[in-house]
Amino acid sequence: MPLRREAFRYTPYFCEENIWWLARNLVDAGYDKSEMRVLLFSNPWQSVALMKQRASVQGGPVIWDYHVVLMVRAGTVRQILDFDTQLDFDASCSDYLRNTFPVQSQLPKHYRAWVRSIPASGYLKHFYSDRAHMRGHVPESGFPRYPVIRPTVMEDALRLNDYRDMAAGLPDGSRVTTITRLLGN
Repeated sequence: MPLRREAFRYTPYFCEENIWWLARNLVDAGYDKSEMRVLLFSNPWQSVALMKQRASVQGGPVIWDYHVVLMVRAGTVRQILDFDTQLDFDASCSDYLRNTFPVQSQLPKHYRAWVRSIPASGYLKHFYSDRAHMRGHVPESGFPRYPVIRPTVMEDALRLNDYRDMAAGLPDGSRVTTITRLLGN
């Protein structure tokens, strides 16, 4: 059964929190968290080109410093859940990656996406959203109405900047790869 984006919590500009809540809700509904991975797209220049996003102007690319989606595996099928895409909310992984990311070898390197692939269990355990990255960019009225997401053990906390650092080795089981390699997996 397809998942509907309207059925889940969503706040514009807070994709990292939207995906944390989505993963939490799916686990609470009985989905196996070992079959879910959080994908964080960024690069050292924090300028990734994405297509088919609802924020696109006249079908062009958007350039974001990062973007976060959820990949769910059911058997051999991988789906991407992205609140901000113009594609189906539960697009197949290959369709999503091919339609969202221009051919990477044809882009200047500062627009190429790197992918931090995080086990959902690690993201749910470690993610701490202090929302510092949006202060001054979004009015307070645009912030989520619920409290910040905090790990149970604050010593385990990983902030958004930790995840966006593609050179960092993190204790959450994540690994960094490329769009090209992700498509091949």
